[in-house]
Amino acid sequence: MLQAIEVIVEPTGVIRPLEEFHVKVPTRAVLTLLEMPIPVNEELARGSGAALLQFLQEHRLPAESRRSAEEIDAQIREEREAWD
Repeated sequence: MLQAIEVIVEPTGVIRPLEEFHVKVPTRAVLTLLEMPIPVNEELARGSGAALLQFLQEHRLPAESRRSAEEIDAQIREEREAWD
């Protein structure tokens, strides 16, 4: 079974889950670190829109991956027309 949960990894190596999860037997797991420091400012608390906007500003898509509004609209139109 594949499960993804958000955790906090302390500098000491202690891992604290931020949500409940259950396993039926002792289970191995792979931890992938995204290295996103926890914001100190209360406004940038976990799950806030401000934190999301800050993350997006700090991790911009490469230019070759960006699409214009016109390209996005054209793709939406194409998908809608495919429904008929």
